[in-house]
Amino acid sequence: MRAGPLSNTRVISLLNRFFVPVYAANEDYRDGGAQPAEEKAEYNRIFKEAHAAKLSVGTVHVYALSPGGRPIDSLHVATAAKTDRLIDLLERTVEKLNIREGKAVVSPVTQSAPPECASDWLVLHLTSRSLDGRGAWSDFPVEDWIVLDRNEWEKLLPRSQVQVGDSREVDKRISARLLTHFYPPTENNDVSKNRFERQSLKVTVVSIHEDEARARIEGELKMQHSFYHKEDGKVVEATVLGFIDFELSPRNIRSFQLVTEQATYGGRTFGVAVRSLK
Repeated sequence: MRAGPLSNTRVISLLNRFFVPVYAANEDYRDGGAQPAEEKAEYNRIFKEAHAAKLSVGTVHVYALSPGGRPIDSLHVATAAKTDRLIDLLERTVEKLNIREGKAVVSPVTQSAPPECASDWLVLHLTSRSLDGRGAWSDFPVEDWIVLDRNEWEKLLPRSQVQVGDSREVDKRISARLLTHFYPPTENNDVSKNRFERQSLKVTVVSIHEDEARARIEGELKMQHSFYHKEDGKVVEATVLGFIDFELSPRNIRSFQLVTEQATYGGRTFGVAVRSLK
């Protein structure tokens, strides 16, 4: 949807002038999801009322609601992903409700922002995308944020009295914090369900200049990650390469970058890049 109709200027104009667009992540509305009880109840109400009205329903759907919140039209995402069909739904809703044009209720803002954290924590921005160019899941990249507190990111650096050639195997708890996010766009984004068969990250100092040093990062992973929330046996296999620029005293990471050299998932290729914001 985002790579198709939601990137279309006519769709954007219709939504901003006549609608209050809202999207919901299904994971947040399931049992144990992040949304409060009243939001989950509203989510379920819309589904049930749409079903009672004999509209198309499902968990991956577009619903058009009246100003009172009642469902009056709907499209399955496979249909709504066709720009002309979504435009048709929006225009007939405008006509049906005789909606007057107005200004956007909420100004456009970035959909993904770094989490708030202490100033000495390491904030990493991750981008992942399929490289095959096949199917809707290959149309756009996805992003996430990884945050390591000082005790965690210090485990990425060689120990004190640093010299060129010093190496360190990164604590597996810390490498898991990074590598568990290395998978292509999928519907399942619950990283607690990922299972490593193997994982490693090694840091080696390659240069020192006055009070700054650069270390090479290299590693690999093999990780079970299901495309949907039901196990399907699909596995990520990847090799990774990057570097860390850091100050020797006081110890501080100036720059962190890590990318996949080769990465496959279910027979297809993808790529991941991670960079620090500092």
